[in-house]
Amino acid sequence: MEIGLPQSIKPKSALAQNVSADSLCYWQTANGRSIDLGALCGSKSNQNLPSISFTNRQNLTIDRVKIISENIGKKRYFYVIGTITNSGNVSQRFVKVFYQSYKQLDGSLKLNESNKIAVDEIILQPGETTIFKDELQRRPTLLMLNSLESVEEGSIPVNICYANSVEQEELCKRLSPSAVRRLN
Repeated sequence: MEIGLPQSIKPKSALAQNVSADSLCYWQTANGRSIDLGALCGSKSNQNLPSISFTNRQNLTIDRVKIISENIGKKRYFYVIGTITNSGNVSQRFVKVFYQSYKQLDGSLKLNESNKIAVDEIILQPGETTIFKDELQRRPTLLMLNSLESVEEGSIPVNICYANSVEQEELCKRLSPSAVRRLN
């Protein structure tokens, strides 16, 4: 398979440069979506991809998404946690993250839960980073970050699927995400 690119590629739609010895490769479209091209570029892992912005003006970035667990007494709790950074020059108010978690049952994916959660800071000033955190009903097989929203940006499609293994990454592809990432 061969991919041809026009000679005059705009900076926002260029392939990423090699950022480590593990030749990472993605394509960022004009609307800010990231498309993983690791399979075409010979990348072995997408774990260390740089933070990616999701708006036309490149104002919000999401990073460090993970699922953590905590034992309290005899009960185990699971949380989704990550960071949001305002990389633009305009304050962002009331930023929320919409996610869905999935469980694999009988060879297919079943929706576990959907939720929209607010980040810790009501107003996120330019350059500031804050966290989002939400308790999950149970540990999911996959986690899909669907969108971010703020008063200034409205709803911003993200569509990144997070998984813990190669097998789960293949399951992610059934959800048609814009990118697949490993949970930290």
